[in-house]
Amino acid sequence: MCGIICVTGKKLDKIRDKSVNEMLVSLSRRGPDDCGILKFHGCVLGQTRLSIIDISGGHQPMKDNEKNIAITFNGEIYNYKELRKKLENKGHKFSTNSDTEVILKSYIEHGHKCLDYFDGMFAFAIWDEEKQSLFMARDRFGKKPLYYAFDNDGNLMFASEIKALFASGQIIGELDCGAIDNYLTLMYVPSHKTVYKNIFTLRPAHFAVLENGKLNISCYWELLREPEKITYGEAKERIRELFRQAVEKRLIADVEVGSFLSGGVDSTLVTAYAQAAMNRPLKTFSLGYGNYINELPYAEEASKKIGTDHYTLQTTNDLAQELKKVIEYMDEPHADSSNFPQHLISALASTKVKVALSGDGADELFMGYGWYQKHWHLPFRERLKQQFFSDPFKGYLKNISIFSIEERKKIWQDKTCLNADIFTKEPSIFADPITKINDFDIATYLPGQLLSKIDSMGMMHSLEVRSPFLDHKLVEFVYGLPTEYKMNKHENKIILKDILSEIMPKKFVYRRKQGFGAPIAQWLKAKEFETLARETVGNTQSRMYSFLNSSYPQELMMEFYNGKNEKAAYKLWSLLCFELWLRNHAPFIKFS
Repeated sequence: MCGIICVTGKKLDKIRDKSVNEMLVSLSRRGPDDCGILKFHGCVLGQTRLSIIDISGGHQPMKDNEKNIAITFNGEIYNYKELRKKLENKGHKFSTNSDTEVILKSYIEHGHKCLDYFDGMFAFAIWDEEKQSLFMARDRFGKKPLYYAFDNDGNLMFASEIKALFASGQIIGELDCGAIDNYLTLMYVPSHKTVYKNIFTLRPAHFAVLENGKLNISCYWELLREPEKITYGEAKERIRELFRQAVEKRLIADVEVGSFLSGGVDSTLVTAYAQAAMNRPLKTFSLGYGNYINELPYAEEASKKIGTDHYTLQTTNDLAQELKKVIEYMDEPHADSSNFPQHLISALASTKVKVALSGDGADELFMGYGWYQKHWHLPFRERLKQQFFSDPFKGYLKNISIFSIEERKKIWQDKTCLNADIFTKEPSIFADPITKINDFDIATYLPGQLLSKIDSMGMMHSLEVRSPFLDHKLVEFVYGLPTEYKMNKHENKIILKDILSEIMPKKFVYRRKQGFGAPIAQWLKAKEFETLARETVGNTQSRMYSFLNSSYPQELMMEFYNGKNEKAAYKLWSLLCFELWLRNHAPFIKFS
């Protein structure tokens, strides 16, 4: 795992060594073990490295041992050993044992079609000095980030984090009010855009080629729903085997691998399969919220049953300071309550291992959220009304919105900032409501909310996080299964729970889902958070009120703290996080 940068263009003489070095310094947490720079006539590549595979020989950026091309790469290619054998059979000679060199040789052999062969998570760029061209690519689900921008001289700059672009001294962010409106709706910026007008992200499953000053972007993979005609029993056996393979692939490393273990279905399955593939106790990590939500007993029960070496953490008392640390590190506003625990559990895990397995992706893949069943649990008249006169998918979008369109009209000074473009991929008009919800979760929620959180909070602590449930072969198979294999009006993740029931007691498996979110309403009532809320949301001089109205947020705050509107908690939390983010990033933002 690494932090990567690149600068290319016809006016590189204006990009000083100091700028490149500062970009790499800003990415030091992503790669504390090594640092390197390669310079060409038309390009500079850089990387900070978290050494996981071929620790001694995998230095980057890496130049090919035969051709005048080079790569800077962030991620892991899990099938690199198989690919290497095939490439060697075709005459390619290797100088290292790294997956990085396998990408280089694959590109030489297959061109951009090399992406079809990679099984892993990645963001990388390959510079061809002879052609004076740059090839950039990102993995299928967007696990690894890649941001880019053009400076005033037309040079292209890209990096693993936006802060590295700012560190160059060549880029200053111009806020995109439409993206901010999306944040007010979702608590995150959708993955097909950034919070800035002039900074872009290469979308998941896309590659880009820069040649003769022109950037051409293409999609190389798409998740298609191809119905599987298979019995439930056959599907369960196939999932078992695909999942076993997915977990075992992600244990490939020259360093120790651990696992997050919340005690829920997903993390327990990951941990059980990982432990079964190992000949020593797997280090596992879990977090408790004290008297608010305490899943630690379930995590400890799972650890004892599976046989792991378990470590636990209770949340600290100085939570407001911890929140500030999280927001300071994140490149974009992101207010999901699970950022907090992800930061704390990553900090704990990083003291013992460099790599941790995670159960993320299972809820999206196996329809594990309560909102899939919300329609069935409405009162009879409301359900009948929704069935004939409204759309359950629109009801879902309404339910997940933090601020409604009417509320956002109250917030914005400039109403033209209102933006309904939250879809990374528009759901098919022919799909049923459950399928539309699932497609939104996979295409928009997963990369925009979950994967950006996992990457940021892991890298904040120099920890690589791997998600077996997002193995693309497993995803492609499960995506085509009948909905009734995944959920019904009484149960979510049916087939996963069935598999876990063979390992853990049914009482453990079928207990009520807790989730990984923090108890926001309770925390906001604590003295430290109330003080912070009044200093941000309650302060009419706050930066966000240079373009947002202060009256409605302050009305919400008064209602919440007077005990009249408990539902305002997440709205206040979103505004509080946004203001803290603005204050931290103000030096790099152009306020119009």
